[in-house]
Amino acid sequence: MIIYGANPVLDSIDLYFDKITKIYISKKTIGKLTKTQLEKIKDLPIVYMSDGEFENLTKSTHHQYIAAEIMVDPILSLTDLKRDVKMLGSVLILDHVQDPQNLGAISRTCVFFGISSIILPNDRTASISPGSVKSSSGAIFSINFYQVANLVNTVKELKQNDYWVIGADLEGKDYKDSSFDKFIGEKIVFVMGSEGRGLSSLMRKNCDMLLGIDRKGSTDSLNVNVATGIFLSRFTK
Repeated sequence: MIIYGANPVLDSIDLYFDKITKIYISKKTIGKLTKTQLEKIKDLPIVYMSDGEFENLTKSTHHQYIAAEIMVDPILSLTDLKRDVKMLGSVLILDHVQDPQNLGAISRTCVFFGISSIILPNDRTASISPGSVKSSSGAIFSINFYQVANLVNTVKELKQNDYWVIGADLEGKDYKDSSFDKFIGEKIVFVMGSEGRGLSSLMRKNCDMLLGIDRKGSTDSLNVNVATGIFLSRFTK
């Protein structure tokens, strides 16, 4: 995969160097790299490119004259999830979130709160892409992604392994209610719905709790990444 932009590429050099196989850069940009970053990439193939070549490579005008070819870990399956379930800790399920930028931002939020596993459906979902990598500033490479055919069956599998399932819902109970304090630090599946429709009706029925965030102003809902951050802040140690 080709990633581009100063923050995603430079962060990847610092944090995920072993995944990088090639650097594309302009001569005016290489001077912005730190001595440590230059030392790291000295043995990589480095290709100097013009403005037009960058646009052809990245299909974007927001490349900031730097890009990298990076190896992406394969998406894991339900079989892998069943194998790993005892070691996962809390996980996040995205119920048909389709915006790559939201996926990237949510990945960054998960890494901040110590969540390293995200479960996606097979269809109608965003996936790892240059856009999601850019919006995560590279943090997406710290996430293990599992993709499954049926999210409800996956929730049932997780319940059998002692997970509590918390769904975010506009009509849910107040997430701040002290009666939910007992779940802080427990094994939790956080389920966040799609940008337009929220949780599916089947998913709502299979959550142990539906929790909402009280509205204080005129906006009727939050961006899914903001809502994810609020829920993870509430229930992770």
